[in-house]
Amino acid sequence: MGLARGFALAVVSFIDFYTAKSLSLVTYVHPHQVDVVQALEASMSVVCAIGVLGLLISWPFLLRETHRLFTLGVLVIQTVGLALDVFALLLSALVGQRANPLYLLLEAALVHVATVALFSVWYSSIDHPRQVARSQGLPARQGISFPQHAARYEGYADWVPGYFDYLSFAFTTSSTLGPTEAIPLAVPIKLLIMLQVSFSLNILLVLAARAIGLIQ
Repeated sequence: MGLARGFALAVVSFIDFYTAKSLSLVTYVHPHQVDVVQALEASMSVVCAIGVLGLLISWPFLLRETHRLFTLGVLVIQTVGLALDVFALLLSALVGQRANPLYLLLEAALVHVATVALFSVWYSSIDHPRQVARSQGLPARQGISFPQHAARYEGYADWVPGYFDYLSFAFTTSSTLGPTEAIPLAVPIKLLIMLQVSFSLNILLVLAARAIGLIQ
């Protein structure tokens, strides 16, 4: 699980670095504010890349709980970087002049992928240890209730979600703007869903709609 989180954050870091460098392609003429946000985003992407590299290198050596706490620290930085991505794209698309719809669509798609990957790591980092404890009979309140917990399906008595279960949960949350098959129970999970849906609303409804409008 820790290694899967590290690779997911590596994908987010790569997208963050790419969008920081290619933001100028979205608009031919953009205001000074975009340049400022782009500079902050580029600096943040370097910090995120160093943190992700540290996660991957330290995975065989750190205790799993220590590595999870390290992951949470990197997640906070990555989330700030993603917020800068979305904000910079909004500035470029809505304030900049002569926006390029193809690059805007590409950037929106990449940021959508980064959003899904980032929040899948958030959900797994918070909920997975609770699920493991619950399966071992220890007192723990799970953060997310999956369908396997709601009914007695054969072979799922002590089922514990893996990374792809959290990836699916994050994907459906971004795509449908809310949870579908799984139910959020813990307050931190609900707050993360609110933040993820806020990002997805801007990406899908504002940026994608703006790009399609420019094409037409």
